[in-house]
Amino acid sequence: MIETAEVMSDNLLANIIVLDVSEQSDYFNYFIIATGLTSQHLESSGNTVTKHLKNLNIKINHKEGLSDGGWVLLDYPGLVVHLFLEDQRINYDLETLWSDSSEILNIL
Repeated sequence: MIETAEVMSDNLLANIIVLDVSEQSDYFNYFIIATGLTSQHLESSGNTVTKHLKNLNIKINHKEGLSDGGWVLLDYPGLVVHLFLEDQRINYDLETLWSDSSEILNIL
């Protein structure tokens, strides 16, 4: 998860948080949440993450959200990646929703 967050940071995503949600969820172990600059940035960053994880032989289960909607969700076995524009990240407020989970990494 740390390496994936670093790839996201290299792609200029901001405020990247990795949460261990294994105690709160039976479906996945980790959330990665990050903020992008534009809808196009979200889309290209999602493609970069998908390519990175594919190179690690981790195949995506599902991709949701339209880049022009201000958010993208990438669902992998044991991992969910959330990419938001700032206003959508504030609106969904996943950090509060999953506040009982452990923060593994925070890259501002």
